[in-house]
Formats: sequence, structure tokens, C-alpha cells
Amino acid sequence: MNQKITILVVVLLVSFSTIAALEITQGTISGYIFDQIPYNYTAKVWIPPANISDPNSASLGGFYKINGKGKDFNFLLKLSGAEKSESPLDYTADGLKGTGRIDEIKVTPGTIYALLNKDVKGAMFNTTFKGHMNLTCAAWTGITYFQNDGKTFTGNYTIDGVMTDWEGTYTLKRDGFRILGVSDFIYYPNNQRSTAKSVQKTYYL
Repeated sequence: MNQKITILVVVLLVSFSTIAALEITQGTISGYIFDQIPYNYTAKVWIPPANISDPNSASLGGFYKINGKGKDFNFLLKLSGAEKSESPLDYTADGLKGTGRIDEIKVTPGTIYALLNKDVKGAMFNTTFKGHMNLTCAAWTGITYFQNDGKTFTGNYTIDGVMTDWEGTYTLKRDGFRILGVSDFIYYPNNQRSTAKSVQKTYYL
């Protein structure tokens, strides 16, 4: 191997090592690359009945869609027929809409492995990131902050309604081919937090 080839190999190795270090420890390269990527993802969502033993308690189904480019994205969730049983102040056929931003993102080796295997959900759970999203639905507005440490996806949210306010947290986990979401929240009449009631909801994405 002559001197020029030796130098070239050393430069390439140093370059790859630097990129890998930035990728894994700082996310500099992945953030730049991610900013250039457009994406569009749609999947089904299912919310089990509130009371399985009650024949009048029905489940809800629908879909959610995420599209954007780089760190900025739009979110849409629609639940088929939910507007028939919900107050028009809480939910309408237009669904829940969100506008969000990924504030920090870091691609990991697990992300790349999942993408090579066309495993979108796996890629999401293996990528570390933090972000926020503004929410609107019917007559209310809200905001959610979310983060993933490469293992656990968690978040919290607040919702300001016309007559009722909500505060809660949620956790997303892989459950076979689906994503299991568990949300613990409280709701109460405007400015009457002392009267809050607690609820836990489970849903599948």
C-alpha cells in the first residue's frame, strides 16, 4: 500500500469516526440530515371500551397522520363517529390537529438498523429526541411536550377548554406489532383544580 492510499484510508477512518461520534453523542450530523428529509406516515388507532363489561360501552377507531420535513411536522387524528357521542366543544369531525417541532434529535445505531429492516416504529423508539406540539380540537387548545431516551417515550400535556381543563402524562411502549399508549390525566372545571377527577386511558396505535 503506497503512502497516498495509506493517508486516504487514515483520513476516511478519522472522518467516519468523527461522524459516528457526532452522530451518537451530539446528533450534529443526524440533525442536519434530518432537516432535509420529507416524511408522511399514516396508521390506525384504536381506543378500547371504557368498561368492557358494559355492552353499551363502545370502542373507538380511526387513524392518525404525521407529515412534515425535518424537525417541523403536522399531526392529524380522526376517530370515526366520535363526533356523534361527544360534545361539539370537545370533538368534531375535523379531528384533532397539531403543529409541532422536534427540538433535539439523535440517530442511534438502533435507528439505522430499524430503518434498514423497514421498521418505522422501531426507528422511532430507538431514536432519542425531544419536542413539543400545539394542539387544537373543536373549541379547545393545548400543548404537549414529549421525549424519548431511546427506550421509553413519555410526555405531558395541558388542555384549555371552554368549560373544562385537562392535565396529564402519557407513555408509549411497543406491544408486538402495535404501540400501547397509557395516559393518566385529571380534568376539572375552569380554575377549579381542587375538584379534579383522575382518569387512566389505554389506547393502541
